[in-house]
Amino acid sequence: MKTVLIINGEKYWDNYFAGFNVVRKKVQTSEFLIKNGSLYVADAEGACSPDVIFWRLGAVNPEARHRNMLELIQYSGIPCVNSAETLLKGYDRLSMLNTLKKLELPVIDFNVATATSHLKNLEMTFPFVVKVGNHHGGYGKSLVSDEEQWEELKDLLFIHQDYATVEKFIDYKYDIRYLAINDKIWTMKRKGRYWKANSLTQEYRIIEPEKQWIENVKLLQENIKADIVAIDVLETEKGEKTILEYNDIPGLTGFPEETKLEISETVKNK
Repeated sequence: MKTVLIINGEKYWDNYFAGFNVVRKKVQTSEFLIKNGSLYVADAEGACSPDVIFWRLGAVNPEARHRNMLELIQYSGIPCVNSAETLLKGYDRLSMLNTLKKLELPVIDFNVATATSHLKNLEMTFPFVVKVGNHHGGYGKSLVSDEEQWEELKDLLFIHQDYATVEKFIDYKYDIRYLAINDKIWTMKRKGRYWKANSLTQEYRIIEPEKQWIENVKLLQENIKADIVAIDVLETEKGEKTILEYNDIPGLTGFPEETKLEISETVKNK
């Protein structure tokens, strides 16, 4: 019986791999080993040597050891969804933005410094958004509306030894996710509770994808060789659209059941 190793991820995935030995482990409590060319993943519950890996680390701040784990997966040749090579390309927010920029896709403009001590040199016309490091899920982000708030935030963030980006605030009407799985595409229009896109989503509905954006997401998918990828787009009241980011481990809340079936078949086919 083949072993599917699920790294982190939602509990429901176990139900999609009937006929397989499903093992779950978390990167927070696991170690990866290469011995005689074979990959083993061990934690307090034991070790396994998987036939395929389903990487669903999700919205956490990636650590250096997570990159090491992906490198070992790539070295071992064990198939992974997405591939370790693809996940490494999108591992850091800056490399993700650089990929979008290289493809000349309409990515959000930003200023950046390698340390928060230089935040004073990055300010824009108010309001703007400050993001520190590689956090996900809405963490490490602040909306700055005036000078007083800006001064307080600079003082607060001075102690962080990480890079910082400053982006123009986009007063968006909707956050639109284009989800590509293999050759299929779904599009969801979402609205959150407040200014942070893709956070505390209150409403979402599936819509027909626009031809131009189908081409955009396919261009990205082909470039990074992704089985699964999503582009998050901010749409203003005037209909202007800007890419906020791409996500190679996208959440599926609100998408139809067929997206989960398509992904699970992809894992099994590996």
